Amino acid sequence: MDLQHILNRILEEVRGAWRFRWISVAVAWAVCLVGWLIVGSLPDTYEATARVYVDTRGILRPLLQGLAINPDVASGLDVVRQALLSRPQIERVAHETDLDGGANTPEKKELLLRSLQDRISIAAADNRARTTQGEGLYLIKFRDHDRTKSVEVVSQLLRDFVGNAMVDKRSGQETAQRFLENQIAEYEQRLSAAESRLADFKKANVGLMPDSRGDYFGRLQQESAELDKNRGDLAVAESRLAEINRQLSGEEPFLFGFDSGAGAPKGQAGDLTARIQELEKQLDDLLLKYTEKHPEVIATRQQIAELKQRQQDELARIKSGHPATGSLSDSLKANPLYQSLELEQKKTQVSVAELRQQVSQSEAKVGELKREVNAVPEVEAELARLNRDYDVTRQKYTELVQRRETATLSEQADRTGTVKFDIIEPPSAAIRPVLPNRPRLLTLVLLAGLGAGAGMAWLLNQMRPVFNSVRALTEATGLPVLAAVSRAWVERHRRQRWGELLKLSAVTCLLLLAFGVAVAFQQFGLHLTK
Repeated sequence: MDLQHILNRILEEVRGAWRFRWISVAVAWAVCLVGWLIVGSLPDTYEATARVYVDTRGILRPLLQGLAINPDVASGLDVVRQALLSRPQIERVAHETDLDGGANTPEKKELLLRSLQDRISIAAADNRARTTQGEGLYLIKFRDHDRTKSVEVVSQLLRDFVGNAMVDKRSGQETAQRFLENQIAEYEQRLSAAESRLADFKKANVGLMPDSRGDYFGRLQQESAELDKNRGDLAVAESRLAEINRQLSGEEPFLFGFDSGAGAPKGQAGDLTARIQELEKQLDDLLLKYTEKHPEVIATRQQIAELKQRQQDELARIKSGHPATGSLSDSLKANPLYQSLELEQKKTQVSVAELRQQVSQSEAKVGELKREVNAVPEVEAELARLNRDYDVTRQKYTELVQRRETATLSEQADRTGTVKFDIIEPPSAAIRPVLPNRPRLLTLVLLAGLGAGAGMAWLLNQMRPVFNSVRALTEATGLPVLAAVSRAWVERHRRQRWGELLKLSAVTCLLLLAFGVAVAFQQFGLHLTK
């Protein structure tokens, strides 16, 4: 099917429907009149609005950063918004604004509350209020047929929105304060009880408590190591003392010996050692000349023996505590090596005595600790448990006190004004209603009337069809048409046709004029109902 055929088909339908043009115009007039009357009778709906700005970035907030709690304003406002849309709150608003005057039955009251919930809107007016911590612009809207009532409802909602937000926040703070106070009092009692138990336990187990050296096993290990060290030092000191004693046993405490030269009186034999040395020298010279049997050799040997015997006797006398006698007292001198060894011996003896005392004390401490092997660990374990309970309780108590101070500071900051509500636009409603949109509705009624008229003409054409051309007849019957007789229009028929067309145009123009009058009346605020 080509485009020409489609156009021909459309023209055939238009020619057929044209036969019912007066019926079409009548239907259009009827639909438009009824529709315009309905639109004119629709009640006006006024919309009251209010805008409030929530400011959460006051000068106190950066100053209190880390010192006070930053409240979640967005969540709080959302809770308040949901509370304002709840049934009890809607009932209170309806009662205070006298909207429930005509709701004298439960069914009417229920319908009124549902209608109010649908018509009330409290939401963020910009993206900032949706993305930040509640800061931004909020819009409160309400629609009603009575302009004054709509403003009253929005005013009441605005007061409740600001007031409930502050009351909810302060009530939450007071609840938190009371909870913290109760918890602090409870933990204070626990802390006092833990301190008393710890003090009583320490008093009952004096001497068994861990000290700076650590716990029981640490002290036992330390004392055992100290005992081993003292024993090692004692063994070294005893070995040293034995060596000194051995060296002293091979030394003489006194010596005979000073030069017999200028210091010795003339005519005296001098020091025994010097005399013995001199006689031994003479003996060596005699042996070079004589034999062992020579009288001088024998006499010299006897003198040397006598002098040595006298020397030994004198030393024995001095060792026994008697003073030296005769000329030997002048030549007898103390042995410096012996004196040095004797001094070192005394020092070593003192050191050995001290080390033995330390070993004895360490052994006593180790023995005492070993005897307490069953008692001390239990005491330390119980002390650790008591300390742990005390530390946990004290930590919780300190945290609660800090949180109470933080909550107090936050409450004072909120009362000072960390969050402010600035009313940007007070409750108001436009003079013109927002609904219904009468120009649009009137236009839609006009279009609907024209469409209804055209549809009626087309429907009647379908019910009473005619053939307006030879082609349509051929297509419908499938038979060839031999000839067609055209209608001859005389002048009178032509004038009637033009007159009818003018009448139809006039009626249509009157319809459009009526539409213009209806729109003009709406623009001037004239309609059937107030």
